[in-house]
Amino acid sequence: TQRRTVVNRNDVYEAIDTERNWQDRKWGSVEQHPHEVGGWLTIMRKLLTDAEAAWAASNGDSMALHEIRKVVAVGIACGEQH
Repeated sequence: TQRRTVVNRNDVYEAIDTERNWQDRKWGSVEQHPHEVGGWLTIMRKLLTDAEAAWAASNGDSMALHEIRKVVAVGIACGEQH
């Protein structure tokens, strides 16, 4: 059993906010590229599949957690729009 370190919630929120900023720079804002809720869900599902593949292909959680950060940030983008 691996021992886990608990991460401060504010650090988690900062990582997600950093990802949202990166997504806005890469793809444009939600105002520039809006989606229906179903579109956001489709994007999240694709990213979640990437997270599952990253976890399955590695000996640790690092890459899966990187992908999960993307999933959560896209969910926040959906919330920002809707």
